[in-house]
Amino acid sequence: MSISSSHTVLVVDDNLVNLNQLTNILQGVDYTVIAASSAEGALELIRTRSPDIILLDVMMPDMDGFSLCRRLKQDERFSDIPVIFLTSLSRKADIVEGFNAGGHDYIVKPFNRQELLARVRNHIHLYDMLLENKRLIRLSEDASRSKSEFLASMSHEIRTPLNSIIGMAEVLAETPLSDEQRNYVGIFRSAGESLLEIINDILDLSKIEAGQTELESIDFHLPALLNSVVSILSVRAAEQNSRIATHIHPDVPHAISSDPTRLRQILINLVGNAVKFTENGSVEITVESSAMNTLLFSIKDNGIGIPKDKQKIIFESFTQADSLTTRKYGGTGLGLTICQKLVKIMGGRIWLESTPGKGSIFFFTSRFNPATSSPLPVPAEPVPPASCRILKPARILLVDDNEDNRNLLCLYLRNTPFTIDTASNGKEAVKAFCNTPYDLIFMDIEMPIMDGYEATKQLRKWERDQNHKATPIIALTAHAFIRFRKKCLDSGCTDYLTKPVRKNTLLQTISQHLNFQESDKKKDKEEYVDSMSLPATTRENAKITLDKKLKKLIPRFLKNKREDAIRMLETIKSNNFEELQKQAHTVKGTSWMYGFKELGDTCLELEQAARDSDLELAQQLASRISNYLNTVEIEYSSPDTKKSDKL
Repeated sequence: MSISSSHTVLVVDDNLVNLNQLTNILQGVDYTVIAASSAEGALELIRTRSPDIILLDVMMPDMDGFSLCRRLKQDERFSDIPVIFLTSLSRKADIVEGFNAGGHDYIVKPFNRQELLARVRNHIHLYDMLLENKRLIRLSEDASRSKSEFLASMSHEIRTPLNSIIGMAEVLAETPLSDEQRNYVGIFRSAGESLLEIINDILDLSKIEAGQTELESIDFHLPALLNSVVSILSVRAAEQNSRIATHIHPDVPHAISSDPTRLRQILINLVGNAVKFTENGSVEITVESSAMNTLLFSIKDNGIGIPKDKQKIIFESFTQADSLTTRKYGGTGLGLTICQKLVKIMGGRIWLESTPGKGSIFFFTSRFNPATSSPLPVPAEPVPPASCRILKPARILLVDDNEDNRNLLCLYLRNTPFTIDTASNGKEAVKAFCNTPYDLIFMDIEMPIMDGYEATKQLRKWERDQNHKATPIIALTAHAFIRFRKKCLDSGCTDYLTKPVRKNTLLQTISQHLNFQESDKKKDKEEYVDSMSLPATTRENAKITLDKKLKKLIPRFLKNKREDAIRMLETIKSNNFEELQKQAHTVKGTSWMYGFKELGDTCLELEQAARDSDLELAQQLASRISNYLNTVEIEYSSPDTKKSDKL
């Protein structure tokens, strides 16, 4: 009976009688047989003929079969080839040693012909399956790499024009506009943000599926993280006439170690969904202990709910409850898929309970480790605007092959004390840098003639050759994958910004890398003391214009902040600067979130004064905060009203 002529069997035995007998048996069923009478001869055949299976004697003069097998298993080229020991050694200890050496099977002589052929056939079949699985895995990995490269390329191509759309909308919004024009600008700015959100969702999912998501282990304050999620989504909840509440069970530790960025991402997705589908209702976030070092989160809403037949597929990519939901509420249907995959990576699971018309509860668990430090309750906050007061003259080189991007960044930096030079490729940038001293460089990555990687390497080499101090080089690119960030930093870049870049982010980055925040503190302090030594009645009352959608939230906000101001004044009296720093930081974050820029900036200064234990300046700043909150005049604007509502 013919079994296979496509498989090669290597027979290794120093006894020529045994060698001939095995060869005849195997050739009789159409195996291709190659034979060796020594270990060295076997190694040569393995290297040149790549057999599909090896029948190996144990007792041989130069190297025994166990040693030969161990040697093969240490070489990744041959480690998968099945080895069947065929020997007269029948002690249990010998059999165990054979398997420990890496053998797949062990047959004691004299052998049965049918049993031998059956075992050879089965091991060859398993080996074929293993090779096929490895081939499919390679194809899958190649496909995954191709998809990742395609998405990276598409991300770059989409983000580049999107950078101009969102950026120009931001610049245009700062110019004098009629209410109608401001409404139009808001529409296409919002559309750009929505498109960017979709791109980010797709990239997030792709990075997770490609195994490029790495978890961090950072000590953080859990209640502060929940408060930051509530702050981010409070405006959206107010638009829905809903409220968000949090409840942490007493047995849950406040300081834990996990990945706060990914946990916040999961919560924002789930709570954001709950808010989106809940009008005139409530959303409640609850955290309790589930098991040792495991937390159970639940997000409960009384919104539209999810039909039972849709609950099993709700976590699949691009899936929502129905097409009407998509048309009414929008979204890509990727948020829950991302949550599910992140929860799995974090060692937990996610599920839901829902009743149509009554609401839903999403549950997920997440593992954590006890914190090794005592993290401060610092809430997450948006990037603070860079105050023009701290900006000082500097010369900046902007390198980008896209003229629209160069124009946009130049518009961002108008009315600043910066001198801006531009270059359209890396070669021009290197020439300009070698002829002119620059304080900072923004370097695009994908450019013709010479890309940003090579240009950065040449700039760093020139600095080393000239014994010059390293100039901050900020990679400015539309690529959003983490490997591009690593490649930028490895080439010598100081930092990395992903397009589209906001004006505030740009100014903040410049301030950070040129250390503007740390300069001229004495002058800043004197300016504050001089301005705040005046009675509140002699200074013009502060005025601020906010979006009308915030109107319901502001009275409560002001009440809370006035109470915070009283507490800060009391804390100053006790000289507890550590507590004052925490209080100022908290008020700063929520002030910027609600649009009170001046209040947030003052709290930033108070936070620094507390850090420096500067009692005099802290008293002045706290008094200014209190006066501001008691005298601020707020107007609410909306596109459809010519007249503003005044508080």
